Amino acid sequence: MTKLLHLTDLHFGAERQDLTPALARAIALADPDVIAVSGDLTHRARPEQFTAAVAFLRQLGRPAIAVPGNHDIPLWNFGLRLTAPFRRWREGVPADLRSDWLHIGDFHLFAANTADPMRIRPGILRENDIRRICAGLAAAPSAAFRVLVCHHPLEEPPGFDRGETRNAAQGMARLVKAGLDISLSGHLHHWQPGLGVTETNTRPLLQIQSGTALCARPGEKNHGFALLESHPGGVSVTPWLLDEAEKRFCPAKAVSFRWSDEGWLRER
Repeated sequence: MTKLLHLTDLHFGAERQDLTPALARAIALADPDVIAVSGDLTHRARPEQFTAAVAFLRQLGRPAIAVPGNHDIPLWNFGLRLTAPFRRWREGVPADLRSDWLHIGDFHLFAANTADPMRIRPGILRENDIRRICAGLAAAPSAAFRVLVCHHPLEEPPGFDRGETRNAAQGMARLVKAGLDISLSGHLHHWQPGLGVTETNTRPLLQIQSGTALCARPGEKNHGFALLESHPGGVSVTPWLLDEAEKRFCPAKAVSFRWSDEGWLRER
């Protein structure tokens, strides 16, 4: 069994400082083998915010892979946004966290940068990333679950039908055909483990969307992270959710999914 922790939308610079120690303690209790961070490490892509985000990830002491989100591009610095939108990302996030891929145990992770400097909120699944990941899928260990980590969801859940990720539909079809099993995303600050997968309805891609880890914007309430655990023929997904009264993150009921010849199914 391998444990993969999905962390997203940390928003350092606008984070809930009262929750940061509790989040670190909960991650230690979850004891993951690897951490995937699907974007928005910062709130405004400022150097000090990247420093705080990286310091937090380093203290967790686990192998990790991270991708940028729309908040990891400068918002008001138009010159930098247009000419070098990811300069601060590259300068602020160490190369080992910015890797294109990472293999740990039963999971082979691929990173895709879906942040689009030409648009404020929406994203894009780029052609060069699709080609790179398709090539990587062909070479990935067949026994491993092959996972895409990206900020913007490839498919949006009901109530979020905004079409925010350009090129996602055709890109997802190509990635699935090439062997992609699971996708991890954030952006929506909304929980959706296994979009469209039920006990009777299969989907070829297991899409996991997690809530925000630490964002302090007014009205935010879906704080937490997801823990994926591999088992023969499938994975279980456990949301760790904030108990606001106790100021701690606690595991909710796990949901298990298994792979069938037709695709992913939710187990009873």
